[in-house]
Amino acid sequence: MRLDLHIHSCYSKDCASPVAAILKQAIMAGLNGIAICDHDTVEGSLEARRLVDEMGLDLVVVPGIEVTTNRGHLLVLGVDEAFPVNSDPGDIIKMAREHECLIVAPHPYKGYPKSLGDVSDLDVDAIEVLNSRFILGKFNKRAVKMAEALGLPMLGNSDAHFVEMVGRAYTEIDAKPSVEAVFKAIMDKKTVVHGTRTPLGVQFYQACLGVKRRMLNLI
Repeated sequence: MRLDLHIHSCYSKDCASPVAAILKQAIMAGLNGIAICDHDTVEGSLEARRLVDEMGLDLVVVPGIEVTTNRGHLLVLGVDEAFPVNSDPGDIIKMAREHECLIVAPHPYKGYPKSLGDVSDLDVDAIEVLNSRFILGKFNKRAVKMAEALGLPMLGNSDAHFVEMVGRAYTEIDAKPSVEAVFKAIMDKKTVVHGTRTPLGVQFYQACLGVKRRMLNLI
């Protein structure tokens, strides 16, 4: 299976991608599964699962959210509800464990947005070692080294904030098409990452939109 497990939708404040368009793009990109992980909300994830059923799409939707902790962003997969914002990541992980979620450290060494950095002190299940929104690739290389040192599974994701970038990076996972099977395969390290960089022009455009949005919020 080919899965992109870190995608943003219009339910994230820094993204305008409709959920239905994301699903269609995922299929066009040859993906077998996705996870919409919006910032601090599961609304996009819930809509994706509803639309997949309504549209009869052959696509596995893994529930997900990107949680803003007081140290950096944290991906929680397999959850149907949001978590407290700006809490300690260790506390968020403990809460997620009660729901048997999969915990992923996304773009751990990327400077912006704020990232977790060294996660050797955290009980994470996997590390995102290929995030397509890189410029020089340095932070991805550091993530690979950390995953190897800690013996953790590696994932590749697009972190797409534009529909067209869905599937730009993805993880090939040796699993049957179900959330449970995907989680087991990841924990068994049956993953291979693939992908390329999101074009710099796209990243620059999103950065400009972010600046504009922050300025409007100050008015």
